[in-house]
Formats: sequence, structure tokens, C-alpha cells
Amino acid sequence: MTAKKIKQEAVIIPADLFFYPISLTQPDQLLTQDELYRHYEPPRGRKVYMGNQDEFVSFENGIATVKLQLNDGSIYYLYLHVEKDELHTGCTCRMPQEKLCFHAFICLFNLTWLRETFNCQKLYWPNFYNEGNSRKYLNIKVSRRDIIVEVKPEYGLIYRSQIGFGLHSPPLLIESGDRTLLIKAGDTSVYAYALCFAPDAYRNRHYPILMPFHGKTDKSGLKVSAFTRFSLPDKEQKPSEDYLNQQQLNEISKTMYEIMRPLTYKSELRDEQVWCEAKATIFTLWKKALPFLADHPYNHTYLLYWFKYLREKPTKSFMQACRYNLECPTLSFMLTFHKDRFNLSVEVIIGSRIIAVKQKPHFFILDEQTGNCYLMNSVQDDGLLNWMLDSKNKITALKEDFEEFNENFLIGLAECYPIFFTDKRGSRTAYDYNLLKSGLGW
Repeated sequence: MTAKKIKQEAVIIPADLFFYPISLTQPDQLLTQDELYRHYEPPRGRKVYMGNQDEFVSFENGIATVKLQLNDGSIYYLYLHVEKDELHTGCTCRMPQEKLCFHAFICLFNLTWLRETFNCQKLYWPNFYNEGNSRKYLNIKVSRRDIIVEVKPEYGLIYRSQIGFGLHSPPLLIESGDRTLLIKAGDTSVYAYALCFAPDAYRNRHYPILMPFHGKTDKSGLKVSAFTRFSLPDKEQKPSEDYLNQQQLNEISKTMYEIMRPLTYKSELRDEQVWCEAKATIFTLWKKALPFLADHPYNHTYLLYWFKYLREKPTKSFMQACRYNLECPTLSFMLTFHKDRFNLSVEVIIGSRIIAVKQKPHFFILDEQTGNCYLMNSVQDDGLLNWMLDSKNKITALKEDFEEFNENFLIGLAECYPIFFTDKRGSRTAYDYNLLKSGLGW
């Protein structure tokens, strides 16, 4: 491989220092030990690897500095800079004959030792290497064992040139009236249904399932005041059929339970393909159940942090009354410009009303203002909204990255969802890249 020198603008050390490039052939800019061994024949014997100590010193202008003390007491400084497909490594020994030196090998071996890989992506922040952008947008924490680079909370998720959103990529986008409820008398036993979900931070532990429960109404008969037990499919063979369509709802509940239970009880690493298929199936079951639930009284939501810890006795404080609404939420995206950056956010629209989303489990929006529960229009809408909210509903792209951001993300997004540009006066216009570019005088 032909060696090359790092770009002048990224250097914080003598400009003539040689940097050796190592290809990053794995996804997500991972450096593997196998790739390292292609550039330096690993020495045999344990002694050569023992007693060497390395520590991170700084991360400035895109270069991470590592202090290496070998087991013979000699000290070297290594400099790491990440490009999209390469890791560039420099050393104070100047790397004679422009070959990867032993000091660099030991440093990189130590970094890849624990998991046989090193995540170079955490050092890849193009267009944020200058001090102004770095201080404004990033929080950088350097410790002896690690470098942590995080986007400041007020900027949400930042678009990075050539890799987009990195490990936090969005889901794949594919183009695409009042009812009379049968209220029972007061102090009466009822058979009702709960939407059991894990809250935002824990939502990926399981998908929401429908679970019947036994309870008792208050004196008015308008709400459930006591929750006796869940009707678990594997423990209650003949569930109640007090209401019309109750048999269908019980069958849907049982199918959801049987899909989700074995997945959450497995101890090995989850099979993402199996979970993805389960997600699509359970979402389809919810679409079948929703018209029946909209006619059903005493619906509730139930906080269920761990599916495998679901017990027959409900926790009353986790129960919350709700009503299902058959309207589907739609997503609309807003783009704004702030001198040196663009911000993208999403609005959730139900009917003609924009609603604030504070709780967002999988599949549903829980409107705290009205107590209504809305099922998302599709799995794609659900995944995209979750991704946006997990990013604090703010995607940031620097002005100099906007052309790439438009090409790699906004064009595809606009094929599936409306995007509006909001100017300083608050006026909204349909997003058009060419019109926006000419309007801003680029």
C-alpha cells in the first residue's frame, strides 16, 4: 500500500511528521486485529506484549494523541487521525522507511485487544476539527482509557460528512366519530384490555402487546378502580366473552403473547431479523385489534419494563385509562437555517392539530392532553418518529455539509414525507433545494 501524509489542515504536530494509512475495511469504521496484522507481522511470545502502557492525552483538530510507555521504559507519542476509509497513524519515531513502526503496532494492538476491534468512528468528525466548531457543537471528554465525543444536547443528532448518521442511522425509508361504549354498573366485575408497553428508554426490550385483565369498576361505573389479575393466555384457558368481538381480541392477544414471550426469554444475543419479523407481525395484529378496541370500554395502558417479569397481579400505579382513536398520525418535517447550520425536526399531525409527543413506545402515540391513544400509520412511520425523538427531535447539518446532506438524506425523505422550509419570519414553503440555495445566495 502506498503511504501518504495527512492533510495540512488536520495537523497539530510538526507538518513533516509521516502518517501511515491503514484501510478500514469493516462496516462502521472498525479497525480489526486481522487488518492490523496485514501491516505488521505480530511478534511471537507474550513478553513483548506485557507491561506496555498507553493512555489518551488529547483530541484536538481531529487528531487523538496517545502516550505509549513500553516495557523497557521508553516513551513514544502516537497520533491517530480517521478518514472515511482509513486510519492514519503517526509516531515520534518518524517511522523509518515509511513503514508501520513497532510502537504504532503495540498502541493499536492494545486498542483492539479487548474486542479485537477499535471503533474509529468516534474519532471521525469532519468539518468539526477547527476549534470554533468543536467547542460550539461537541462535548469532548478525554480520559486515560478512552476518548468520548458527544454532540451537545441542543443540537440533537449531527450529520457527519460521508457517513451520515453513523451508528445512529434512520430506519430504511420506502416510498410509499364518537362511539357508544357499553358501560357497566358501579361496583361490578369487568373484563378489560391493557396496552402493555415499555417506556421510551426501554422500548426495545419488547414490543407492545394487548393483555386482558380482570378488574372492578368504581361506584359510578365509569372507570376501573381495582385491578385483580391479568388473563395470561398460558394460565387462563377460557377467558371471558362478555362483549361483542371479545373472542377476536382474545385470540389477537394470545398470538402477540406467544410471539413475544420466547424472544424475551432467550439468553443469547437477539436475532435482529427475527425481531424485525415479529415487529411487523405484531403491528399488523394491532391494526386488526384497533377497531374492536375503539368500541370497548375500560381500555388502559400498562407500563411493563420487562416482558419476562409480567405477573398475574397488575401494579395499580402502572395502569392508566385511555381511549383508542382511529385517526392515524401523519409526519411532517421542518427545515430551518441558522447562519452556519441547518436543523431538521418533525411535527406529528392528527387531523388538523399538531400534538406534542412526550411518551413514545413502539407503534403508538399517547396524547396526554386528551387521553387518546393513536396507532401509527406504518412500521416505517413509527421507526422514523422514534429515531427523531431519540435524537431530541433535532438533526443538525453544517452549511458546508448541506449539499451532501440533501443528496444522501433529504431527497429520500422528501419522496416519503412532506418537508417544509421555515424562514426567519416563520413563513413555510415546500422544500426545494435549488430554490433554497438561490434564496440564501450561495
